[in-house]
Amino acid sequence: MNFEWNLFLFTYRDCHSLAAAIKACHTLKIFKLTRSKVDDYKARIIIRSLLDHPVLEELDLSHNLIGDRGARGAAKLLSHSRLRVLNLANNQVRAPGAQSLAHALAHNTNLISLNLRLNCIEDEGGQALAHALQTNKCLTTLHLGGNELSEPTATLLSQVLAINTTLTSINLSCNHIGLDGGKQLLEGMSDNKTLLEFDLRLSDVAQESEYLIGQALYANREAARQPALNPSHFMSTITANGPENSVG
Repeated sequence: MNFEWNLFLFTYRDCHSLAAAIKACHTLKIFKLTRSKVDDYKARIIIRSLLDHPVLEELDLSHNLIGDRGARGAAKLLSHSRLRVLNLANNQVRAPGAQSLAHALAHNTNLISLNLRLNCIEDEGGQALAHALQTNKCLTTLHLGGNELSEPTATLLSQVLAINTTLTSINLSCNHIGLDGGKQLLEGMSDNKTLLEFDLRLSDVAQESEYLIGQALYANREAARQPALNPSHFMSTITANGPENSVG
């Protein structure tokens, strides 16, 4: 039959029908529409149907054709939903779209994972996101791999690392962080106790900086494995070793 997926297009009519269906599905928690050539217009149709959705937690629109207008729609969704995971990897988001997401992220209290890998937000977008993370208190995972980022973004992220206490995973792989950018990230890690994963592969960071950052991450992971001190156990230990039980 010479079957090919390209013969089956996701049309605008399909998009409107799907949007109506998901808007009526009030129990929908996870929505994924990937590798479907979703452009800005289709993305905004889908996102509009998800505004104020009662239980939606995860939206995956990766590997599509979404640009800045679609990203602005996603930013609006962050302010009108309980979304916890947003994946826009491998799209066409540039700096303006990233800035819109950053503005929403600065005031967001729900999102824990943002994936923007394989876009082209560049330093203008990367710096906007870094500024947002200076006030955001909920995001734990950030993926910015392959976004043409360089030292200016690393400079601001180093400041984030020094004060942010919620991020546990950052991916900056396949960027152009450079030697000085790597040194600044290392400096930021000296005050960070919560980051557990930091991917800097193929980002032009010096081997020494990458090694020392790895050591800091290892220390954080080891500290995270230590059981929290139980106050009642602490008190019983003091009592058991008190004067009445001591050898004179």
